[in-house]
Amino acid sequence: MVAIKRTILGKPGERWFDFADVIVALIEFGGMNGFVRISGSSLGSLLGISQQAASKRLIKASEAGFIEKRITTMGYEFTISEKTKCQIRGFIDKIMLPLNDDKIKAVVVSGVGEGKFFLELPGYKRQFEQIYGFKPYPGTLNLKSDQNVFQVFRKYPAKIINGFRKGDRVYGLVVSYNARIYHGNEFYDCVAIFPEISRYGDDVVECIAPVNLRKKLQLKDADVVYIEPRL
Repeated sequence: MVAIKRTILGKPGERWFDFADVIVALIEFGGMNGFVRISGSSLGSLLGISQQAASKRLIKASEAGFIEKRITTMGYEFTISEKTKCQIRGFIDKIMLPLNDDKIKAVVVSGVGEGKFFLELPGYKRQFEQIYGFKPYPGTLNLKSDQNVFQVFRKYPAKIINGFRKGDRVYGLVVSYNARIYHGNEFYDCVAIFPEISRYGDDVVECIAPVNLRKKLQLKDADVVYIEPRL
């Protein structure tokens, strides 16, 4: 078997922040959400450099894989690459983690067993898949805190799971947030949900993930964990 040396840090000049001027400018033009048309002259005006210099920056950023380009009948269009998006998210996480004082202490509690039923309803399950990109494990991990958990999470961007009607029954909307659970030296990213119609107060948060969180983090009732909202 041939040994492969992995590139961990990348070569000098191949880090996203070496092209931060181009990347930020492209984001300003809307390139984070798809391809946008941008010329060397318009980029140069924004960056305060010549058209030729701006065009070279676009080419180098594209060759390094930090932006993607395509040719259309109207000219070149550019977008931020997935590689860059991942690196930017990681960079933001590193900045936000020491600033985040919203880590909530909670204990694991048993629920009433309704999570499995609701998460298997197509009306909910389909939306969770579309928004978060995974099929939720049929069951919730319930955490109870001395704090008003919902009040803490409300400071962060929410994603709404719309309610629906099935037969004579109406199922309410669900407010959801990206979150992370810590237990000892382990952690797992999950989704914190706060159903519009719930048996629990604002001191309880229900958590879902593509896996059984109790098993993944080896949790039992009364175990102490920490949960924090994530961007």
